[in-house]
Amino acid sequence: MTAIQTQPAQDIFAPIEEDLARVVEVITELSIEEIERCPAGIDAFETLDERLMHVMSTPGKKMRPAMTLLASRLWGAVPDEKMISMAVAVELLHIAALIHDDTVDDADVRRGKATAGFLWGNNFAVLLGDYVFATSAKFVCATGSVRLISRFAETIAELARGELHEMVSNWILPVTVDEYFARIYDKTASLFSTSAESGAVLGGADEDAVNALREYGYYLGMAYQVKDDVLDYESTTDELGKPANQDILSGKLTLPAIYASENPECAAAIERFFNLSETERKAALGELLETIRHNGGVERAEATTSEFIDKALLHLEVAPPSVSRDSLASIAFRVNSM
Repeated sequence: MTAIQTQPAQDIFAPIEEDLARVVEVITELSIEEIERCPAGIDAFETLDERLMHVMSTPGKKMRPAMTLLASRLWGAVPDEKMISMAVAVELLHIAALIHDDTVDDADVRRGKATAGFLWGNNFAVLLGDYVFATSAKFVCATGSVRLISRFAETIAELARGELHEMVSNWILPVTVDEYFARIYDKTASLFSTSAESGAVLGGADEDAVNALREYGYYLGMAYQVKDDVLDYESTTDELGKPANQDILSGKLTLPAIYASENPECAAAIERFFNLSETERKAALGELLETIRHNGGVERAEATTSEFIDKALLHLEVAPPSVSRDSLASIAFRVNSM
């Protein structure tokens, strides 16, 4: 594999700084535009404005729209409004998925801020998520690309399937590595893949290059979710911006536990843990986490993250050297060091 340059964290988005700022501006203005279409003097709509602004302005890594914008520049295309629209679409889809994810998980916080479900109830949160989903579709339609509209619709279905799969598989043992990988593709990697692929399409890449960027996004998304699942075992609630150790407490087996459970004694420990009452599980959590770590689950999952990153970088080499390619490589390295 040839060497790919990486950039300091503060410079990763430098090639697309203005366009990414425009994406953020469009998203934060959406709730204001909605209010302007509503009848004057109705206080409820002002409340809706505040609630939309709350979910739209939650600070994130902006990784997915950045991937779209960077991929669109790899072959020298001139940035245009279609690229901005696609980047807005993928970020809105990500926001909508998070709203629904938090609602299904009954989560109270996300990135250190109260979730929509916690603030206003799950019924409102579901409808708010639906609104953002629908709005994301309007932006992808603005690209005028039937191919991207079709792929975007598939991605929405994959995201929903991932949530459904996760919901029905909680508390079910055993879970195989292949089942886990299928679940995290739907839940996370599908949108990463679409983000990179859509940029390549809009940037005029040939079919082989589009496929390679889709694979870059796939492996980066897989690495991102595995790393996030590792952090659930290794980080505190303050570090994560959401409750730590929630996966195993909610009956969800992720890769560290799946790897560790290849040892029959660890598998038996997990099964015993699942059969405890909620109060007993909280008391026994520390011992189970230590068992999973002792059996190499976290270490092996970290190695899998690195393997996925290497594959993502390999597919990125289809693009000619440029600062945009360096930025996409730096995003991958940043995921590995989260």
